[in-house]
Amino acid sequence: MGNKEQTVLLVSNDAGFCAAMRREFDSSALRVRAAAVSSVAAARRVLEEDSPEVILLEEDAVAGDCVDTKEAEQSLEAVVAPLAVYAPVVVIGPAEKRGELAGLIEAGAADFVERKTNAFAEARGLIQQRLRQAPQEIESGEEDFGEVLRHELNNPLTGILGNAELLLAEIRRKKDGKIPSGGEHRLETIATLAVRLRETVRRLSEEWEARKHPVP
Repeated sequence: MGNKEQTVLLVSNDAGFCAAMRREFDSSALRVRAAAVSSVAAARRVLEEDSPEVILLEEDAVAGDCVDTKEAEQSLEAVVAPLAVYAPVVVIGPAEKRGELAGLIEAGAADFVERKTNAFAEARGLIQQRLRQAPQEIESGEEDFGEVLRHELNNPLTGILGNAELLLAEIRRKKDGKIPSGGEHRLETIATLAVRLRETVRRLSEEWEARKHPVP
């Protein structure tokens, strides 16, 4: 596998938060490039050009990014899901916000850290786990490609299937033909993971073709 430098995108409107996370990375000898933006909108612009291995989002940045009432009423999942298309998201926020990310957490697309004394260390630990799981460039034979394929396709497929089964079970239980409470969030998660799956297939196909037909 390749030794490409890994990047963590910090999304926070608090310079102190970003500085504290960088110190946490340094103290643990975690070798990453920590890029930082001050808003979710800025993160979306960055992600259109380059995808980090992990995104660390401070929940306060979401509230500070809302410009109207409709945006302010969005669930945390609705904000995080579009980011999770590009990379897994670790969110630091108040404990009561965890429930809003239940679908993405179950799908393996996000992690949640309660804002408390050891939040930075806990977030760093989750980021380390995510970096170990991050996609790697294909360098050697078909066995390596098969391993990468299984890992990168299995996670989003498991999330899609799990959320679809839970939503279907709830609809069958209610028997009224309506989307149950929380169903919209599960549909958003399914859509997010499906997009990630499509992008993964595209990227792996390009890497495989480049390996089979290298440029002289």
